[in-house]
Amino acid sequence: MKCYLLFVFCLIVSVRAEVTTLVEPSQKMPEGKTVVWSPLFQATWDAMNVKMGGKPMKVEPANELMKSLDDFKWESEKVMPKGSWKTWAGPATKKFLNQVNEEAAKMTGDADETFQLNNLSPESIASFGLLNREVEFKESFHKSIKTPMQFGEAKSAVRFFGTKDSSSDSYDKSVRILAFRPIDGSFALEAACKGVDDKVILYMPPRGKEQDFQTACKWLREWKKSFAHDDEALNAWNDRFLHTGDEVRIPYVSLDTMDDFADQLNSGRFYGIAGDPWTIRRAEQKTKFELFEKGARVRVEAVIEMDPFAARSSHSLPPIPRKFFYDKPFFVFMWRDQAELPYLGVWVGDDSVLKKF
Repeated sequence: MKCYLLFVFCLIVSVRAEVTTLVEPSQKMPEGKTVVWSPLFQATWDAMNVKMGGKPMKVEPANELMKSLDDFKWESEKVMPKGSWKTWAGPATKKFLNQVNEEAAKMTGDADETFQLNNLSPESIASFGLLNREVEFKESFHKSIKTPMQFGEAKSAVRFFGTKDSSSDSYDKSVRILAFRPIDGSFALEAACKGVDDKVILYMPPRGKEQDFQTACKWLREWKKSFAHDDEALNAWNDRFLHTGDEVRIPYVSLDTMDDFADQLNSGRFYGIAGDPWTIRRAEQKTKFELFEKGARVRVEAVIEMDPFAARSSHSLPPIPRKFFYDKPFFVFMWRDQAELPYLGVWVGDDSVLKKF
């Protein structure tokens, strides 16, 4: 009897060149490339395991990436944005696929079908995931019309948005400075969004130090938890809010990419059921992301097919001006308040996803 296991995960972001997608935040970052990661893949992987009756009894040969996905513990309801994501798992039939696409259409507003299956069989299992979210900053930033920003070592002229001089003071209630460390060149801004508990975090890591998503999230969690307003720091170098004289420059980001993970997830999975060992034949993820002066939007999709028996303050100090220029590789996170993880991470590792001036 033929049995199949299909897993579909959706991630959407917009891109114009090669972008790498990671399925797990501790994976090594490829040098010189833009990279995306979202725990939606983890959520869809979890739905797959639930449908199979639990985690596999064993995986052969040993696969560290599969082990990380199977062992990962998190609170998805706290991490993922309310009303903007969903996972499905069921028989790989046309009826189930239609049901998933109908529910996905209500989330996206698209008339076209979001998901497709390469193999339709009532003996197969399909798992799908979808993330579709758009947020608007509480206070929009300003476009730079006449002046470009020089990005990276190549000094590429790119379009940017931000604020400077006296207008920066108007962001004192909507943008928090999680970190500002002139000694190593690192800083992190957290922009609040309208009507939701989502935040867009922009993090410039220390000069000369490589960080993966897991390490970046560790530092940001620490800074978020320890954040405290200090009236004595008003207008000083360690002021936790933007003030007059500060300047912020953020490049426009637009990416649209798809990656296949089947080669990384090719070990046999033994669930103790008919069809053992199950082998993933297809594992794809799509990602679209945009960052612009009014906010950010993301949509994520993924597909996995698994076959049985297969081969595969108040003081009077004058304001101290500070510069928050995202003019070299940096992280962007979409992150809910009180959540331990972001629901989207982007490492802008090159200028291929930036708007040229």
